[in-house]
Amino acid sequence: MIRKFLFTWTMFLFFVFSQKAYAIYYTLTNEQIKEAVEYGENNKDTDYFTFLDEWMTVAGDGYEWAALNTKFSILAYEAKQAALESRKLTQAEISRFPLEVDDILSFHVVLYGNSSDFAKDYHAVLLYKNKQIQPFDEQNDAHAKPANVGVRIHTSYRAICKYDFPNYYIEPDAEIILVVISPSNKERRFAFKLGEMR
Repeated sequence: MIRKFLFTWTMFLFFVFSQKAYAIYYTLTNEQIKEAVEYGENNKDTDYFTFLDEWMTVAGDGYEWAALNTKFSILAYEAKQAALESRKLTQAEISRFPLEVDDILSFHVVLYGNSSDFAKDYHAVLLYKNKQIQPFDEQNDAHAKPANVGVRIHTSYRAICKYDFPNYYIEPDAEIILVVISPSNKERRFAFKLGEMR
């Protein structure tokens, strides 16, 4: 009886701990720093979208997207860039890069519109547990670049906007929604499951 119980308990623990369990890292341990650097170096030849897939989400229309810049993803990306230059990150760089997102949730958003300044008056909010969190920094692209997006859509300008929110009170494994709002109240929603990213 006891052997059967121990076997069942052991199998349960094995399955629980063998699954990939992530939650966004607000601080990085030495092991996580090493993991991020290795991820970047080992994936130096991976295309941009595949490399950042863990931290990206695409809007319902299928062509606009947003990426969450975490300490892990920034460090991994910089390690990738260094590896492409046939060098390794210095200890100073490893310490500096994660500080770019200290105590914040920082998003880069790619949007499409019909004029070069279409995004200049956009606003963003973060939805978390039925609450709206306002950004403390909004950098809207007032000079969108011409884009060739094919016949699927009739817009011709691509804007890259950046929105920073405080991460206080947001659990590292929460589900959040970034809402980008145009002056005419058109919303673009990007859902993020923090529990599925590092």
